[in-house]
Amino acid sequence: MEFRQLQATFGKLERRALVFSPGFNVIEAANESGKSTLTAFLCAMLYGLKTGERGALADKNRYAPWSGSAMQGTLALSSAAFGDVTIQRETVRVNAPMGRFSAVFTGTGEPVAALTAADCGETLLGVPRAVYERSAFIRQSGLPVDQDAELERRIAALITTGEEGASYSEAAATLRRAINKRRANARSGAIPALEREIEADEAALAELDRLSARQAEAEDALAALRDEDASLRAALAAHDLADRQAAQAERLRAQREADEADARAEVVYRMIADAKTPEKETLAQKKSALHALGALREKQEGAAQHSAKARRALEEHEALPRPKHQWIVLALAALLLAALTPVLRAAFPSAPVPYIAYLPLAAGLALLVPAVLLRCSEMRARRAYEDRGRTLSAALREAETGAQALEEAARAQLAAVLDGIPAGDAAHAQAYLDEALARYDMLSQLERDAQEKRMRSELLQREPLSDVPEEPVERPALSRAALEEALAANGSRGAELRREADLAAARRLALGDAGELGAGLAEKRDRLAALREEYDAAALAADALDRANAALQTRFAPELGKRAAAYFSALTDGKYDRLLLDRSFRALAGETGDAVTHEAALLSQGASDQLYLAVRLAICDMVLPPAEPLPLVLDDALINFDDARCAAALELLLRTAETRQVLLFTCQHREAAYLAGRDNVSILTL
Repeated sequence: MEFRQLQATFGKLERRALVFSPGFNVIEAANESGKSTLTAFLCAMLYGLKTGERGALADKNRYAPWSGSAMQGTLALSSAAFGDVTIQRETVRVNAPMGRFSAVFTGTGEPVAALTAADCGETLLGVPRAVYERSAFIRQSGLPVDQDAELERRIAALITTGEEGASYSEAAATLRRAINKRRANARSGAIPALEREIEADEAALAELDRLSARQAEAEDALAALRDEDASLRAALAAHDLADRQAAQAERLRAQREADEADARAEVVYRMIADAKTPEKETLAQKKSALHALGALREKQEGAAQHSAKARRALEEHEALPRPKHQWIVLALAALLLAALTPVLRAAFPSAPVPYIAYLPLAAGLALLVPAVLLRCSEMRARRAYEDRGRTLSAALREAETGAQALEEAARAQLAAVLDGIPAGDAAHAQAYLDEALARYDMLSQLERDAQEKRMRSELLQREPLSDVPEEPVERPALSRAALEEALAANGSRGAELRREADLAAARRLALGDAGELGAGLAEKRDRLAALREEYDAAALAADALDRANAALQTRFAPELGKRAAAYFSALTDGKYDRLLLDRSFRALAGETGDAVTHEAALLSQGASDQLYLAVRLAICDMVLPPAEPLPLVLDDALINFDDARCAAALELLLRTAETRQVLLFTCQHREAAYLAGRDNVSILTL
């Protein structure tokens, strides 16, 4: 079979077209130009897109077109069985990329009925996807081969019966599942699980016996508590009867005390009424007036004292000497001296000094000035004496008037106090008022006491009281508080016992019926015996299968290793001549002339890639259908090869291209340069 051409809208490829030729095709392209995407597109067109994968690296997300277009593509190929066929896959629904499939004969449009979306690749190539991806389809950095049931079946078919229905790994996995299902280890598997169930059932039966005994004990203790509670409640009932009797007695006593208080108040009220005692307010007013009378009398005494003091002051003033007329003597002396002046003038008319005659006149005038001053002083003193006398007289009159007014007010106040009461003077009035008010106070106190006792009696009467026994009830020795405390303790204990009994009953119910548990236990023991027999049989079969697989490997591994060793020797220019493989494709390589073999992981990256390329080519020879050589697709498979071994690999692939189409995708130019001008080689550039 050969690929002819393709057109892809896939990942970064947007309607990208590529035409292949028969033989060796070298597709040269720089990094990130879409080589790996093209190889993934070829696989997706043949075997479909893996839509069940999830995550960003799932093919449906990883290769979603960068342009936002719908994922789609066309692949034209040539097959010996079907001729020229064109396969087309396109997206109709977003959640099903490349879900629409069609396969037609190229140039006619006639559908190829044998090709469907699910089995197109396996029908055309003759191998499942897993086999193709582990043989002729080499992704970037994907040279190593891992174990797969499909690949194993095809290899086994080649070296045994030719049928592909048997796979050691699948059979071994089935037996391992059967063994693990029964006993994977000490804790997992059906046998340990059943053993634990049997242990649990045995423990449940023992627990049922223990719970039954515990429930019976709790119920017996509850019955005893109920009897004790009945006795305690009977004692509380006796307390209730005694309390009702005490309440009845208290009610009668309160009624009696209220009646007695009413009677005492009535006696005092009669005393007040019979004595025709004035109202309490009147008495209080008279007592206030009597108190005011005392104040008036105190003021009256003060006024009398003030009047006597004013009288004494006036008498003392009147007893004082009055001012004398001394100024008259000086005035007369001045007049006399003034009269001597004409006499002297007449007596001495020829006196040598004339002013001597005027000396008496001057002396008279000198005496006249003090006489005038003394006259003024006497007049002021007399006026002051007369003013003082008038003032003292007015004060005496005022004091006498005030004393008289106070005396009249006191007489009126006393008359008002004595009016209506049997008392002749203030002292008797005070005693009467005190006694009458005390009687009123006693009446008020007795009335309040009677009212309180009446209210208490009425309050007691309101409380319902029935079923009071006539015979005295003996109060129990234990107090009500002690009885109630005992009942509360019994309630807590009873609740605890009830919880224990209920918990035991619930756990018994959860554990199930003892008879059913016993029957189930017997059935589980029978199943355990059967599972142990199945486990022994599966273990025996697994051991036999391992021995058969070892025998199969002695036939398969040498043949595959022999073919791979020839390719590896050609790739390494004869440095390695031995290559050993086990069924899991773990490889060991031995250098020419050296008895020691080395793990592939210990080789250099280039040597390791050359080893697995040899294994791949050997698998292609042994596994792929010889009648329909399939295209060999390699994505940068030679990138780790040095120039010499790259040339050896290209020579080997060139020989391979004589029988099958080879597509070599590379990011380097050395492959194209080496193969330039060679027959059966096409150089393509992306």
